[in-house]
Amino acid sequence: MTITLKSMLTAASIVSLVTIAATSAHAAEWRLSTSYQSDSEAHEGSLRFAELVKEKSDGRIEIQVFPANQLGDWTEVYEQVTSGAVQMTMGAVPSTFDARLAIDSFPYAVADYEEAAKAYAPGGYMYDIVSSIVADQGVQVLSTWALGMGGGAFTKELPEPTNPDAQQGLKVRVWPGGVTHRALMEDFGFTVTMIPWDEVYTALQTGVADGVIGGNPELTVTHFMDITKMYVQYNDHFENHYIMINKELFDGLSEEDKSAVQEAAVEVMNERFPVAEASDEAYMQQLRDAGVKVVTFDEDTMQAFASAARQDVWPKIKDEIGEELYARLKAELGM
Repeated sequence: MTITLKSMLTAASIVSLVTIAATSAHAAEWRLSTSYQSDSEAHEGSLRFAELVKEKSDGRIEIQVFPANQLGDWTEVYEQVTSGAVQMTMGAVPSTFDARLAIDSFPYAVADYEEAAKAYAPGGYMYDIVSSIVADQGVQVLSTWALGMGGGAFTKELPEPTNPDAQQGLKVRVWPGGVTHRALMEDFGFTVTMIPWDEVYTALQTGVADGVIGGNPELTVTHFMDITKMYVQYNDHFENHYIMINKELFDGLSEEDKSAVQEAAVEVMNERFPVAEASDEAYMQQLRDAGVKVVTFDEDTMQAFASAARQDVWPKIKDEIGEELYARLKAELGM
């Protein structure tokens, strides 16, 4: 079910849009919100983007980056971007307002980095699908940021981490609205609870949850390393984030400034994709060095998990994205 965002626009947000449009021809100051910690590669990427925008716009646009959910949880900030209360965000797209966006984190939709680069780059099928849906919500996608392949961080060791059919006996967190991964992790033998990202650390620390899915090696190092006992590299989803801007703001820019912002976003994306896989491995090594047991899968085990997801879980969650997108997904994968 789609929740109409127009009904959520307030007088204050409309005034914000008018103010932004009025000042866009002059030196504009925008806010970009992220959930990244200040010592993360993703935060460095957001700063790099801001630097490039200032450079390419000849100083007409300056972007202040607010990391670590300073402006609110990622789902809250996304809504603020739709209204123009916050100009930009760099992060995931929530399926709260359109269930079809669950395709962005559909389990085992891509198997490796080569497939991910094709699917999520401008012109790729996943990029086009997501861009089209969020445009109707008042958001313009500029490019993507390859955060890494998804995995699970746990405060206890799993009894059988390489067996997709085992009952693990632990409670794992998925994100609010993460229906696809709720079904996936239940199929993999877990009890599931939905917890917002900014509450996950406390939930793990207090035992409300025993693990978290929806992250990757970097997020585990920067957010949970001190309480993680085991990290499992499921490759369950590609943790891809988007550089996004309020669409009305973007459409109101001069062609010169549109190009400056777009080119900066694509340049950051192109710098990131070639090093993302190596980044995953480097962060997993940091986890090992800290005493965390890191579990990776050989080809046969990975195929067993992927097959279990595609055969057993996909039929249960296909209604989240609808028959049209489900058929396209299978066609893209040659299924």
